[in-house]
Amino acid sequence: MYRDNLKEIMYEFKKYYKDLSEEDLFIKDLSKREIAIIPFENDIMIRHMSFNNPKTLKEYIEKNTPLHLYYSSAYYREPHATDMNSKGWEGADLIFDVDADHIPTDCKVNHDKWKCLNCNFQGIGQTPESCPNCGQKKIELISWICENCLNVAKEEVFKLIDEYLIPDFGIKIEDIEICFSGHRGYHIHVLSENFKKLSNDGRREIVDYVKGIGLEPRLHGLKIGGNGSIIGPDPKDPGWRGRIARAFYEYINKCTLEELRSIIGKSAEIIIRNKEKILEGIMSNPSSWIGLNKVGIGKITKIINIAIKDILCNIDERVTIDIKRLIRYPNSLHGKTGLKVCRLSYNDLEKFDPLKDSVVFKSGEMKIYVKEIPKIRIEDYEIGPIKDMEIEVPKSLGIYLLCKGAAELAH
Repeated sequence: MYRDNLKEIMYEFKKYYKDLSEEDLFIKDLSKREIAIIPFENDIMIRHMSFNNPKTLKEYIEKNTPLHLYYSSAYYREPHATDMNSKGWEGADLIFDVDADHIPTDCKVNHDKWKCLNCNFQGIGQTPESCPNCGQKKIELISWICENCLNVAKEEVFKLIDEYLIPDFGIKIEDIEICFSGHRGYHIHVLSENFKKLSNDGRREIVDYVKGIGLEPRLHGLKIGGNGSIIGPDPKDPGWRGRIARAFYEYINKCTLEELRSIIGKSAEIIIRNKEKILEGIMSNPSSWIGLNKVGIGKITKIINIAIKDILCNIDERVTIDIKRLIRYPNSLHGKTGLKVCRLSYNDLEKFDPLKDSVVFKSGEMKIYVKEIPKIRIEDYEIGPIKDMEIEVPKSLGIYLLCKGAAELAH
């Protein structure tokens, strides 16, 4: 990032943190958390700090303006200890990271690019796990966020909370804190004491559950009865049993013959021919899957594996499993966007507009030279796609583009 750009961003960030209240910096048991920053001067993280209260933290960040500000998901006896084994781990919040980058969306072809650092092969849209040209995994991503990306991420948050955390894990809504990350998604913090002591392995089990990893329908109510008939779960069953039944019902209800043929071949004709009877049976009381006897349990399993794809949670499993994770501090600024890490209640989430409600630099304009950007929106201001152009824009958009490295201050 150019020096003048950095100075301008630092000046605006410094003003923001000066006006921030101590209440805005409140987090549960702050004195037991490790605090870390990435300063403006370099990209080297300063770690192993601790503060007894929001007042002392505010004094520090006023004097040492951070480009990024983090706190640990973990609680420690001595959070300032430089040796991780000496910190005295006492537990950690259960955290889920929903990131639009990890969710396939059609809009990515309009605003995302990627480049293989090994062979320079380039592409647009969703980033592949490995380069299709050389097979290497060293891929550089140039990503942007749009309303569609962020809406899809929001839907994932609701899915995780409404379909899994509350009904299956018994987590109370008041024990859930949601934060817009300031960039591409949301962090969901579970603050319940019931999960605080969970090990990495315990958290891995939760990840596997919400992502459906290793899910076997035959362990969730799908089986062959004594007379050779198919027995399946009831849509009213709790957990994955009911989830499988409902997903199967919805898929059969809307799928075409061609779609089914691509999964189970000629047996698709049996299902389409008897669709109404099959659907009525699944929803009857008690639920009956007898209409699927001639299809076979193996092919039913194949359909289920396709049907459940939309109800699996797209989360970054590394964040949830890590019991010593550093996560973005609520009400801090994201150094790659200049947007605020907004703390939200469950009831706030539906109406929350991240491209408007997380903007803090609302007054003034600035002249910038734009290198290249796709169509984007910040607040109510839309711009792009444009390339190699000097323009005057609202400060909110100017700071955003400077932070992204897509623009420079015009002289």
